[in-house]
Amino acid sequence: MTGFDDLNEAGKEQAAADSQSPDDETNDGDAASTGGDQNEPAFPFEESVQAQIYPRKTTHEAFEDFLDIDVKRHLRDREIRNETGRELHEAVLQVAMDHPEEIAEALEEQRRE
Repeated sequence: MTGFDDLNEAGKEQAAADSQSPDDETNDGDAASTGGDQNEPAFPFEESVQAQIYPRKTTHEAFEDFLDIDVKRHLRDREIRNETGRELHEAVLQVAMDHPEEIAEALEEQRRE
């Protein structure tokens, strides 16, 4: 993984969006009115923000493996494919925000080590 993966992803998405026909655009509206299309990203790239995180290298590598192996397996079980990095990161942050006590405990434990 490089620091430019999000930019590469954005370029691919923009190229795909540019190649959409007008009929494709109306279908997107239909999917949104029925609760969304599981074959499309949860939100457009324009809504994302690029932010730095500073984990240890080994933690980041384990995190990337976790996403690629464990999380994506669960997505496939739900018949969700072509997930984007921003969607995965959004979900991770939302789950983390639901567990502030566990985050505080983990940080406290790290300081004791």
